Amino acid sequence: MPRLALLPIGIFLIWCYVCQQWYVCSIKQKCGADYTTVAVVDDSLSTNESATSEPAVNTYALGFKWNSAEPEPGPGYDEFLKSKVSSLPEGQLFEIVGKYYGDETAPEGYSNMGLARADNVKKLFEGQVDDELIVVTSRQIGAKSPEPMKNSYLDAISINYKEAPKGDEVEIIEVENRISILFPYGSATKEANPQVDEYLEKLTERLKKTDETVSITGHTDAMGTEEFNHKLALDRAKHIQSILISKGIPADRIQIASMGEKQPVASNDTEEGRRQNRRVELVLNKKE
Repeated sequence: MPRLALLPIGIFLIWCYVCQQWYVCSIKQKCGADYTTVAVVDDSLSTNESATSEPAVNTYALGFKWNSAEPEPGPGYDEFLKSKVSSLPEGQLFEIVGKYYGDETAPEGYSNMGLARADNVKKLFEGQVDDELIVVTSRQIGAKSPEPMKNSYLDAISINYKEAPKGDEVEIIEVENRISILFPYGSATKEANPQVDEYLEKLTERLKKTDETVSITGHTDAMGTEEFNHKLALDRAKHIQSILISKGIPADRIQIASMGEKQPVASNDTEEGRRQNRRVELVLNKKE
């Protein structure tokens, strides 16, 4: 074949190459990459984006995203709140249980994600349920979150009604010169209890015979707001102070303080732990 006959074929092949490069560089913005490879990578990214960009739908009245303590309203939200308030039996406690997985990060100020969730839900009932009746607690539902849970909403809250502790649940724990008087939930007043009355009577006799002073510090569990718990703890300390003064102990020998929820002696994640934290501590001090 004459060389001149090959010239059009060569020009055509060069034109095809130039067109391909123009398409890859100008249209696909992939200069220097193999065209076939570029096409495969683009298809893969498109599939992943469409699979992950679809937003999760909250089908719960109160739903939570994974690793989040913020409740998000869903279908029936208003009815859910109203029904929980209207169904609260008289004299019972309003228990909010926050559920969580062990690998969810506990927000600052909380021992786990469940307590943070429950505390945030508690705020939704402000003005509708007496703060003293609300109990906030948590329950771990698994050590590790299933992968699908991380991309969906969680049903991470439950609300129960429970009997309030009876008033005679007041106990005394004495270690060396430190005495703890345990109080019922939400109470700032020591109920009539022979064991406590007998102890305070003996303490009064001891103080009258010595030059010791007594420091009284009130404590609470973590089931209320920090402001509320500080006041409740102070009221508990004042109550014991008033008993000692009424028995003849001079007020200047009694110091009172409130630590609120800041110095727990046990975990606030359990009922028994919270019971131990609801206390007044008395410390006897010798004059130097």
